[in-house]
Amino acid sequence: MPVNNQFPTIGNSAFVPNSNPISVIQNGGLLAARVIDISLTTSTNGASIFQTSGEWANIGAIKFELLGNSTSKENFPQGPIAYPLDNNIRKVPLINEIVFITSGPSRNIALEENSDAIDFYYMNAISVWGRSHLNMLPSNSSTSKNTDTVPKEDVEKGIENSEDSQVVEPKPGNTFEEKANIRNLFPNEGDVIIEGRFGNSIRFGSTAKQSKENKNVESPWSTEGQEGNPITIIRNGQSQVDLPLNNWFPIYEDIQNDDSSIYMTSGQTIPVVLASTNFASFGVDAIPVANTTKLFQEVPVLDPSSSLVELDNTGSTFDTINQEPDLSTEIENIRETIRKFQEQINKIKELEKLEEVSQTRSNVVREKQQINDQFTIIKNGEEVDV
Repeated sequence: MPVNNQFPTIGNSAFVPNSNPISVIQNGGLLAARVIDISLTTSTNGASIFQTSGEWANIGAIKFELLGNSTSKENFPQGPIAYPLDNNIRKVPLINEIVFITSGPSRNIALEENSDAIDFYYMNAISVWGRSHLNMLPSNSSTSKNTDTVPKEDVEKGIENSEDSQVVEPKPGNTFEEKANIRNLFPNEGDVIIEGRFGNSIRFGSTAKQSKENKNVESPWSTEGQEGNPITIIRNGQSQVDLPLNNWFPIYEDIQNDDSSIYMTSGQTIPVVLASTNFASFGVDAIPVANTTKLFQEVPVLDPSSSLVELDNTGSTFDTINQEPDLSTEIENIRETIRKFQEQINKIKELEKLEEVSQTRSNVVREKQQINDQFTIIKNGEEVDV
C-alpha cells in the first residue's frame, strides 16, 4: 500500500515522539518496537497479556513498546498488543528483541460488525547482532552503563554496594538461558538454512568446491562429488570444538562432534570415523584392509642421531632398517594358523548343512581376511607362498 505523503513514513517518523503511530501503520508504514512481554503462560490476572490478548487463541502474542515513542492509551486504544503475522511458520521473539509492527484486519470485523476494526501484527525479530541465538536490544534505561551503583562519595564514607542497589540486567525471558557458545552456520552460495536458537538447524545445500585461495572456507563435504549436487543436513546440538578461540566465527556442521545428525547425500564424501567396526550380526566385514608393505615403509626412525645397528630391532617384524628377518619361524607359524583356519572352514560347511545363524560364518570369514592381511610376507619384491 503506498504511503500518503501527508503522513510520516518509517524513515522519518517511526522513531519521532510526535508522530502518530496509528497514522503510520494505517498508511502502509511499519513500526519498530521492543518486545516487553510474551503470552506463553496462563494467568487469571485480568491485566495479564494472556487475558488481554485472547487467552489460548493467541498464544505467542506480544506486548510491545515503540522505539523512541511512548505507547500511550491515546496511541493504542486497544492496547499495545500484537499477534504473529504468520501462524504456520513461527519464530517466537524474546523479551527485549526488536520486531516490526504492522496492522491488519481484526476479528472484530466479524465479532462486533465493525468494518474499521484493526489489530497489530508482528514480524520476525530483527538480527540486531547478527546472531541466530539472541538479538536483544534493551532500552538504555534498563541497563547500567556504570558498574558503580553507589556514588563515590558514599563509598568513601564506607557504604558498600548491596544486592538492592544493583541494576538488574535485562533478561530475554523467564526460561530462556543466554549462551555464549552458540554460533551461526557458514552459508555457501545458494544455500537455504533454517537455524534454531539452540544449535539445531536444517541446511539445504550442495557440493560447493572452493578455489585454491578459498579452501579455508570450503565445506567438509565438498572435497568429493559433482559441483552443485544437493545435500540436506539435519543437525541437533552444536560442536564445541575450538570454541574458546572462535566464538564469533560461523561454522559448518561437524558430524564427529555435533550431538546428532542426519545427512542425506548425493555423491559427497562425509568424513565419518566409525565408533565400532564389529558388524558381524549383519554379516558384513567392516574391518579395513591392512597394507603390510605400507606399514614397513611408514615405521618412523625413533632417534635420528643413532646408528642403524643401534636402531635395529631383530625381534620385531616391522624393522627400522632394510634388513631381511629370518622367515623360517614365521612361515611355520603361518602354516599352523592356516591349518587351524582350514578346520574352521570345515566347521562352516557343517553349519551350513544345519542352517545355523550367519553370525559364526561371518566371524570366520572376517578371521580369514585378517589372516591374509596380517601375514602377507614380501621378500625381494615378491610374495612368499605359504
